[in-house]
Amino acid sequence: MSAVVTNRPDLTPSHVSPAMSQRPSAQVLATRPGNRWETLGVWLSLLVYSLLHAPIPALNEPHYLTKAKHYWLPDWCQGDFFLESVDAHVVFYQTIGVLTLWLPLPVVAVIGRLIALAIVAIGWTRLVRTLTPATGAATVSLWIFLALQTLGNWSGEWLVGGVESKVFAYGFLFWSLAAWCQQRVIAAASLAGLAIAFHPVVGVWGLFAIIGTRLCESLVNWRNRPTSFKSEPLGWGRFSIAVNCFVLTALPGLIPAIRLITAPVDSTTRYAGTYNQVYYRLAHHLDPMLFLPQAYWGYLALVILWGALAYGVSPSLASRRTRCVILCSILFALCGLALGYGPRPPREMPWFATRMQLLKFYPFRLADMLLPCGVAWSLTEHLWHRARPPRRSWLLFAALVISTLGYATYHAQADRITKAQDSNWQNVCRWFRESQPADVLVQTPHDRYTFKWYAERPEYVTFKDCPQDAPGIVEWNRRMIFLAKWYQVHFADQVYTADEMRGLHQESGITHVVTETLGPIEMSPVLEIGPYRVYDLRSHSESPPLESSLGE
Repeated sequence: MSAVVTNRPDLTPSHVSPAMSQRPSAQVLATRPGNRWETLGVWLSLLVYSLLHAPIPALNEPHYLTKAKHYWLPDWCQGDFFLESVDAHVVFYQTIGVLTLWLPLPVVAVIGRLIALAIVAIGWTRLVRTLTPATGAATVSLWIFLALQTLGNWSGEWLVGGVESKVFAYGFLFWSLAAWCQQRVIAAASLAGLAIAFHPVVGVWGLFAIIGTRLCESLVNWRNRPTSFKSEPLGWGRFSIAVNCFVLTALPGLIPAIRLITAPVDSTTRYAGTYNQVYYRLAHHLDPMLFLPQAYWGYLALVILWGALAYGVSPSLASRRTRCVILCSILFALCGLALGYGPRPPREMPWFATRMQLLKFYPFRLADMLLPCGVAWSLTEHLWHRARPPRRSWLLFAALVISTLGYATYHAQADRITKAQDSNWQNVCRWFRESQPADVLVQTPHDRYTFKWYAERPEYVTFKDCPQDAPGIVEWNRRMIFLAKWYQVHFADQVYTADEMRGLHQESGITHVVTETLGPIEMSPVLEIGPYRVYDLRSHSESPPLESSLGE
């Protein structure tokens, strides 16, 4: 790799090692034509992985995009409890959601992925190029990260899948880190604000990590360090502009989040909502006592590997800042472990209410994401530190790409229902969309999260679609308990009678029940396709279920 001469007067030969002298400045990297081509390659890699690992609709796309469509079209699926709850991700709804006015949801999902992953590609490439200026480093590090993500995570955090708010937030956060490492403070502040606007939790944790890193820089004595490691002084004028840009970009998403947290709610409702969020609905993200043992061991191995790689090369300002941001994220996660560790039931923990309130802010998610990123960045930086990897390394890279895509595809298909079942389910949804009025209220099987996506009709309650405000969570929990008790009590005689089913309609307003395993029910289904049966609870028929399947 040929050396590149910089114009920095502070980089004298006595301050720079031979390897470091080959590193161009951040400004040179930002303007290289090859940088744009590599960004394109990273973007295409993200798209391919996304489509294979998370076919449309991905797990969270019906959750986000149906909410976004209802934000613009309140009459669409009117009466759906989740869609009419408080809007938490307003910036996402206002930007990507506006496309739902003219385009079908699958097309919006495709466009959303194209835009979100483009932002991730730009942020990723710019950050990696500040760490490792060699061509190809961004692409190689990305596939190392994707391989690690395919193997698993710690608290359920992911980056590449369907389109949702946090994908934008992480893309802007990477981009902000790159700008900050290049000492472009105003750009870094603006991009950090955009990360908060799209997803306040992700963005604020990222901001805390950056602030923590900046405080460490201020506290550490750099006098005996090479001057290239010192950050440029920030004048009051630039600081004021940076703060104003940050506030302007962050407020559109921060204001709704603050309103959500500070809404006037009685203490009992707030307590119940937080408890159900932390220890029931989102326990797999928020309660460290439920994280899998293999996840702990896997991330402990990543910490050790990252620590070994972090000090294997001569550090630059960008490397030091990035490592410190990752270290801050690990410290946040350790605080989360201290908050969540304790006896079960959780009410037996000392200061339980305070710890529960803090856990709901996802203290693990930033480390869950940045630690595998840090391993990928440090490993690539280590490989490219002295010279280009030999040609045979590209064979290993090709094997990495093929195996990652193969495992991601297998994992996606293993988690999805078979094609026959999926076809039957879509036919059931199509029947509702084409033949039933918009004012029906449907209860679907527990594991079916795409009803609104395909049927465009409201649901009574689903486990997946839980609101994010305390009153909404409490009502969601009430509906879930109501159904569970109703099913249990009325099955004491091993059958659901027609009168009981009509009573369910009177108690809840549910007009139709779609079942897969529930029963027997002493009513004639109005539709039977494959394993699915649809019952109209307003019907007066008490004849036995159909013996033949329709639509097969």
